[in-house]
Amino acid sequence: MLPALCATAATLDAAALIGRLAKPAPATVAFREVRFSPLLDAPLIVAGELGYDGPASLDRRVTDPYRETVAIRGESVRVEREGEPTRSFGLNRAPELRGLLNGFTALLTGDAAVLGRSFKLAASGTDEAWTLELTPTDARARRRLQQIVVNGRADVPQCFTMRTANGGASVLLLGATAARDLPKPTTLDALEHLCSAE
Repeated sequence: MLPALCATAATLDAAALIGRLAKPAPATVAFREVRFSPLLDAPLIVAGELGYDGPASLDRRVTDPYRETVAIRGESVRVEREGEPTRSFGLNRAPELRGLLNGFTALLTGDAAVLGRSFKLAASGTDEAWTLELTPTDARARRRLQQIVVNGRADVPQCFTMRTANGGASVLLLGATAARDLPKPTTLDALEHLCSAE
């Protein structure tokens, strides 16, 4: 095995890893999201596409099992859902969306410094199969969003796992990982194993 692929948890550098993940805008990727909540008897599963047009610009288009577009532009969020009135609100009301926007766009720009302003960064694994943990540094943000864990291989993020302070979580499977069959039963532990499996 090449030495570059033998990096250990002790030597894998978060900033260098983030730098390798940079992708030019515009970029799109298929996703499947599995959301867990103490208020739900079963996880909510949706699928669609994420679109990135540059920093502070992210579109989340759900196509299954319903149609919905969430467009983030700067601090503004616009939600259009089939059969419902359009809603708009500030990003400060949705820390999970802010976490997704900050995490996703900073990874696509390869900007560890931007991520480091909002998150404590920790990388583990190898250059070939890695885990990046993003923990909000702001106490107020942590009251809603506890942590984002990004799993990937080489220069491709495969999963974003977001844990909320109320005991909920969502797992965003990206690209080829989104097309894989979900584990049965579809539990958070099973999805985390799928995301981290080498």
